[in-house]
Amino acid sequence: MKHILFTLLTSSAILFTTGCSVTPKYRVSVDAITAPNVSVKPNTSYLIEVVKKDTNKNSLAVQKFSKKLHEVLGNNGFVQPYASHLAQQTIYFDYGLEKVNEVTEVYTEPNISFSMGWGFPHERHYGHNHPFFFNNFYNGFYGGSYNTYSKTRTYYNRYITLLAKDQSSKELWRVDVSSVGESKNLRKIIPLLIEASSPYIGKNTDEPVQLVIKEKSSKK
Repeated sequence: MKHILFTLLTSSAILFTTGCSVTPKYRVSVDAITAPNVSVKPNTSYLIEVVKKDTNKNSLAVQKFSKKLHEVLGNNGFVQPYASHLAQQTIYFDYGLEKVNEVTEVYTEPNISFSMGWGFPHERHYGHNHPFFFNNFYNGFYGGSYNTYSKTRTYYNRYITLLAKDQSSKELWRVDVSSVGESKNLRKIIPLLIEASSPYIGKNTDEPVQLVIKEKSSKK
């Protein structure tokens, strides 16, 4: 039993002192549709139009999202025109989150308390000599005491929509990307959704494609 307790204490100490972390992953759904006989050609000029309501289009967040979208479009052969009226396509960009579910979880756990006592050298403990000993490590556990807890989790649908139109406002292609989770941090999640859209721009999916994407570790 002493060896087990020592192992538990050592493992806990290592966990908290090494600072180990796990890269967050997100389940993502991508749905794409493109008009017949339309393909994304190299050097197609474009403009981005943010359509989210009640949003400052010059905000730092929108600037960050737009920069990522410019990067993705550039990787797909799009170019920015010398003048806005020369743009062959206007790409309408919408994003946001909406509450989709709320779940209350109830769980129990043993009522374990921790205390440590020190004995005198060669004190007899359980019939053996010990220079020191742990006292009441699992105080209360063997009595069958349990605590009941509840936690409410709120889930949100984080999404983006990219809709491209030509100069006559004809719809050319559209990509919808979404991810359901607890985080409301759009500054972190929206760029990931934009990046996930890249392979599907100007493509068709027969049904939504399910992906798992990871956050990129920040460079120090």
